[in-house]
Amino acid sequence: MSVRVESNSYLTDEQHRVYTLREALERNGGTPSGFLELLAAVIDDETWRKVPSGVNSDEPFEDFASFVEAKPPFGLGAKVEDVRVLLQIKHPHEGVRRVREQMDRMRAEANRLLGTGPEEDPVTRDARDFGGYAKTGGWLFGLMVARCVQPGSNQGEKPESSPRGSRHEVMKVSANEFGRRAGCSANRVMRFYRAWSRAVEDGLVPGFEDLQPGVDIDLPDADAWSQYYATRSSGESERGTRISAAAEAEGIRPTKALEVAENPTALRVAILSDSGTAEAARNALMDRLEEDPDLQAAMAKHISDTATLKKAVAAETKRAGQVEYVRTALEEGAVKTPAGQIIPLPDDIKADAEERLLPSDHAGQSGPAEAAAAYEVLHQFVVQSVDKNPQVNVQERRAALHSRVRQASKAFEQLSLDEVGDLYDEELIESLEQLNGFVATCIQSMKAAAQRPPLRAVREA
Repeated sequence: MSVRVESNSYLTDEQHRVYTLREALERNGGTPSGFLELLAAVIDDETWRKVPSGVNSDEPFEDFASFVEAKPPFGLGAKVEDVRVLLQIKHPHEGVRRVREQMDRMRAEANRLLGTGPEEDPVTRDARDFGGYAKTGGWLFGLMVARCVQPGSNQGEKPESSPRGSRHEVMKVSANEFGRRAGCSANRVMRFYRAWSRAVEDGLVPGFEDLQPGVDIDLPDADAWSQYYATRSSGESERGTRISAAAEAEGIRPTKALEVAENPTALRVAILSDSGTAEAARNALMDRLEEDPDLQAAMAKHISDTATLKKAVAAETKRAGQVEYVRTALEEGAVKTPAGQIIPLPDDIKADAEERLLPSDHAGQSGPAEAAAAYEVLHQFVVQSVDKNPQVNVQERRAALHSRVRQASKAFEQLSLDEVGDLYDEELIESLEQLNGFVATCIQSMKAAAQRPPLRAVREA
């Protein structure tokens, strides 16, 4: 039994909403803004579950598809396929975020309720799209832009070269219009356009004038796309060009390097939280230091202003000096005393020092503990060797005294004696007189020792 309702006086609120939705479907299906909005409301509050499924029946519809196909005033009296088509048409106000979000929710729920349509298996569709992209990568999207976009063109403008009535007379649009239809920015569209342009210059793809909307061509291998496309506008700046060139030289994708360069906070977090990233950053800084005077100055100032770093630099300098001393001694087979005297190293001392110098954790570099232990072995050998040999001992003591006298002399030579008259101070004079006494005593002691015959001569007499 079919019922046609010309008045809504006998309809419930839910039936009235269904009736209005049906009228919207018939009246403005060409520009279905009203239909889409009403459908969103019907789905949102599940109106279709609250109306009877037929005459003399209080049972609701078993599914949404039955509601769509049921005759008025119970259903929409439409074909599911027609509703699927209408769902693909955009609401004219989807540029407004609220409307877009409402339409997205409605379409997702409507498609879920309607289920998979004929010849629309989502697995097959996704597999087909994935296969096309896997073969061509970004070239597929680049082709879409290259064949449809003519920067600066008006939407209604037709190419003059297109013959009237030909299948290629579909007009190209501006980047703004293409982006509007695609739901993305014109800048993103132009990045694909410029990438294609660079590939044209290399002879890899046809020029824009040889491409027509909807016409496919053979595309290059997917791996080549990253050489032409920059995902960020910074990749086209002078700075981005340098980064991209360096990335290609290292064999990595420029987009990865650009992403890191544009996210210093993320880079800082990675360095702070991961030792491997910190090590890579340190190596990069050390490589850059050699050719960047400004960075050298900044690093030096930072180290001098940071107490912990100053201590670390001092400790590392000491470690490096000890390691160099030990390695030189092992290579030459001898050590030098402070006075510059050469003492050959016995094999057992060499073996002991070499063993202690090896890093315990096989890290490839001797740490402070290993360096200090190896250095101490040689230091104790030198001390014992000097103590056992009187001649060597005297030479070492003489060298030490020479060093101290030179230091004292240099200190007095740096004084400006022309100004001491204005600096009278009893305590200072007392200290100088005491020092003078020490010097005189030292001189007398050395002269007296020189006048005594050598101990060997006394014994022979």
